[in-house]
This record gives sequence, structure tokens and C-alpha cells, in this order.
Amino acid sequence: MISLDHFKAQDTTTQIGFEGQWHAIHFQPDLSVPQTFVIGAALSSKSKLVAHRVAEEAPRLKCFYQNRFSKDVWSFLRTELVAELNDRLGKSPSGFASASPQLVLSPGHYVSGSSRDSVLSRTFARIVTVVAGDRKPRHTGLPQQELRLAVGNYLKLKLSARFETISQPEDGLQIRDGDAVHTFDIGFDDTDVAASVVSASYSTLDKAQNNIYRATSDLTTYGAIKKRDQLGLAVLLPTTDDFPMETVSTWNKWWENESYKLKESKLFLIAESRRAEDLADQVSDWYSLSA
Repeated sequence: MISLDHFKAQDTTTQIGFEGQWHAIHFQPDLSVPQTFVIGAALSSKSKLVAHRVAEEAPRLKCFYQNRFSKDVWSFLRTELVAELNDRLGKSPSGFASASPQLVLSPGHYVSGSSRDSVLSRTFARIVTVVAGDRKPRHTGLPQQELRLAVGNYLKLKLSARFETISQPEDGLQIRDGDAVHTFDIGFDDTDVAASVVSASYSTLDKAQNNIYRATSDLTTYGAIKKRDQLGLAVLLPTTDDFPMETVSTWNKWWENESYKLKESKLFLIAESRRAEDLADQVSDWYSLSA
């Protein structure tokens, strides 16, 4: 049985200090109109609500409802909403029942990260819409290292003991050639399929391209050395939730051409998604079939 020690973090940037679920906090300003706004984010762990953050301001509410949600009005409402959420800490999020039907928690979605605070900040930044002029430019969506940890966690749940037989060291798979040691950027491997998980969720096309090129180069060389039948490339796609439309369109145009060539080679298996969980589902299929 392969040891999982290599999945232990090498430094604090790769440790999973928090693992649980995130929930969007929805607010319905007018009960006669079925329109809701995401005003915050909450985290739960082991079926208990452990943290939350509600927007200090609500510019979208003011945009849609003008003076009904002035800064003073929102400040009062926010205080009431935060008090309700504080009362729910340590209890099940699924049983949350606001005194006002205007406040609802969404179903939970898996999330993990180096700390609870960092996960909450990242989730809040992704799901709570702010005024465009106030939004700071983003350089990454989900960084490659975090993506790989997330996909690995999902696969452990889906593949159970099978996961231990395909997972490779976090710092790469090594091949010794005499006195030289060569490292390949490969996350999963068995006798049939070698695979790598790559994030293309970056603000510059160069960074996304470099991740793809390195992975495909290492997979191709390793596959030739070890005689693998197929090579798997799982790619997290950039989204307009994180980046401007122009950035995403530039990536899409390049990736459409690049992925076509990889698929037509008949050697590469391509998984694509905007969510780590979906990528894990596709990767698990590769190794379920080759088990």
C-alpha cells in the first residue's frame, strides 16, 4: 500500500487548516418579488455553522431599490441579520430559520484551505457582488496548488482505497536515470493512465499556457518512458466570476485550438470544468475504468 505521507503539507501554504462547506447568504428585499441577492458567505464544519461574513455595504440593493436601502437603513438591517447568524453558530446550518423569511442559507458546497479565515475571505470575494469600480483586479481564481489539494480530497472520498494506488507525491513523480533524478509534474498514475491536474484560472494567458505546456510535456515524456496507454489532463477553466470577459474569451479561443489537437491525438483524455469537484468526477472515471 502506498503511503499517504507525501500528501502532508510541506509548509503552511499547503496545509489544509479548514475543511467543510460554504453557504451563500441570500437576502430577499421584497417578499412580493422573487428576487434575492447574495449578501454574504457562511462556513460550516461537521454539520455546524462556524463562521460568517455579511457585506458592510449593499450597493446592488441601493441600485435596485434606491432610497429603501440607504447606508443607514442597510446598517440597521445588517446588525439584525448578523445577530441572527451569531445565534446560529455551533448549530446545524440546515436547520437555520431566520426570524425574517428574507434571509436564507444556500445548501453547502465543499471547500478547504489553509485556514478558516482565508477560506471565508476567498468565498466571500467570489460570491458577493460589489460595485465594479470598487472591485480590485484579481490575478488568480483557484491557484493550482489549492486546486490539486481539492481534487485530491474529492478523489479520496470517491475512490477510497483505490486512491492510494494512483496518487503520486505532491512535489512530482520521479524517475532515476543513473545518478540523475528527473521529476515529472504528474499527480496520478497506474499502469494504464498517467494524469495531471492543472489550473488555468489566472488573469494572464501566459501563466495558464505555461501550466498546460508543462503538464502536457511531462505527461508525454513520462508516458513514452513508462508505456502508458493514455494521458489525462484535467483543466480548471477561468470564469467571468473571477476575471473580465475579455480575459476569459482570450483563454477560450486559445484553449479551443489547443484542446482540439490534444483530443485528436487519441492519446490524451481531457477533463474540463469550472469546479474542482466536477474535475474529480471526471478523473475518477479514468481510474475506475482502468482498475
